[in-house]
Amino acid sequence: KRIHEIVNQEILITGYSIGRSKFNGDGNGNESEKNGTYLTLQFEQAGERYVVFTGSEVISDQIERYKEFIPFYTTIRHIDRYYTLS
Repeated sequence: KRIHEIVNQEILITGYSIGRSKFNGDGNGNESEKNGTYLTLQFEQAGERYVVFTGSEVISDQIERYKEFIPFYTTIRHIDRYYTLS
């Protein structure tokens, strides 16, 4: 699924991985703080398993901070110009 398809819907986070993206920065020659990382988020919704990919540094940081609680339920929110877990 794409991240915008699951915004404001409860999901069960079941796993994740953080990898190095072949794309670095914002496309304008500016490298990002994390130097082109991406998050692969595994989750369940309505009994089905899915994966979503995102470059969101906010969600990556939150997943790393709460990884010992996986699996857990959360909702992805879109606030201004970023996505966050709530």
